[in-house]
Amino acid sequence: MKPIRIHSIVAALAAATAGLACAAEVTVFKQPQFTGDQLTLRRDTTNLAGAGFQDQISSLVVRSGRWQFCSQPQFNGDCIVLGPGEYPQLAQNMNHRIESAREVSRYARNDRYREGRYEGGGERSAERGAVELFPGADFRGRGLALDHDVDALDPRMVDRGVSSLVVREGRWQVCSQPGFRGRCAVFDPGEYADLGRLDNRIGSMRRIG
Repeated sequence: MKPIRIHSIVAALAAATAGLACAAEVTVFKQPQFTGDQLTLRRDTTNLAGAGFQDQISSLVVRSGRWQFCSQPQFNGDCIVLGPGEYPQLAQNMNHRIESAREVSRYARNDRYREGRYEGGGERSAERGAVELFPGADFRGRGLALDHDVDALDPRMVDRGVSSLVVREGRWQVCSQPGFRGRCAVFDPGEYADLGRLDNRIGSMRRIG
């Protein structure tokens, strides 16, 4: 049996510690000023009801990563994104309203768009994306195809806003403000001829599955 080298053990421990330090982590509290019952999250949580924290969070500490918190399960409803720091009291629109939370990954740059047209309301796109946005209802107007997360939808790329969309691959979260804030909804594969309360209000979107 070969002797165990001390420096090998130290190196392994250092690597493990570095991995833990890089992992996203947030601790939520039921009361303001970091009091009351607490829960530490290190992964996406689609519904906090299972942990007994649905509509219970009043303060939180983001230790690493950027986290999105939403007022409904499955990252729907009103959402905010918070980076590392201490938040002793949440804003009124999120206090005791958080029902789901997840780490927000890095975002792709806006230059990954591809312009095209959908076969429903216009000319068929030669290269279709996982999701395609249209300025008019019922897929009318010049379509915008994309495959990557966008934390700030450039108005110049959707000059008349977004009133309908087609999801071809994956599940997409669409929010009314940049940075996945404001009112959000999740769209499964399908055709959405009318976006309802998100009509002409899309500011960011990302693929979640």
